[in-house]
Amino acid sequence: MRVATLSEMLEEIVRLGEATGMEEHAHELRGELEGRLATVRAAVAGTGAPRVVALQRLNPPRVAGFWVPEMISIAGGEDVAGDPGLNPPAVGWGELESLRADVVVVMPEGSLGDAEAQAMELWERIAALGATRIYAVDGTTFAEPGPRLVDGVELLGHILHPDLIDPPGVVGFKALRAPASRPARGTHR
Repeated sequence: MRVATLSEMLEEIVRLGEATGMEEHAHELRGELEGRLATVRAAVAGTGAPRVVALQRLNPPRVAGFWVPEMISIAGGEDVAGDPGLNPPAVGWGELESLRADVVVVMPEGSLGDAEAQAMELWERIAALGATRIYAVDGTTFAEPGPRLVDGVELLGHILHPDLIDPPGVVGFKALRAPASRPARGTHR
């Protein structure tokens, strides 16, 4: 799939279904995914939008782009660093600090353990961003365009609005909680 946004991914599902003789199944899948996205949108409608920085890479820092800013928006947040559909830019730590994010989500490609390990290595830098909440997530959920991106939207919805959206059971994440000098232990699933 060559897509740059979540919306394009949903369109591509139908195109692939048509090309493979699975058009009916593709339309059903798209409808199911759109329904899940609508559920998240409805749950967060009218709530405040926390300021979010999603970090795809930490050394040097690179914010998440392409579909992730759209995912954050659907989940009820405001991505203050990335732009929907665009290649993620490299940024400096000072620039990230100036964004004054409420929430930082560490999502490098790889497992939850990879994200947590990278966050721990650069904890001082990440904590200095001033966010009241810092999370490490399974980056594979956000790395490639496909149906798993909807799992990612549901996870972001829970991270940004935990009182409104239950955590999806299929994606691992860990609350690292700032500004403590050491992250709190405890994995949420």
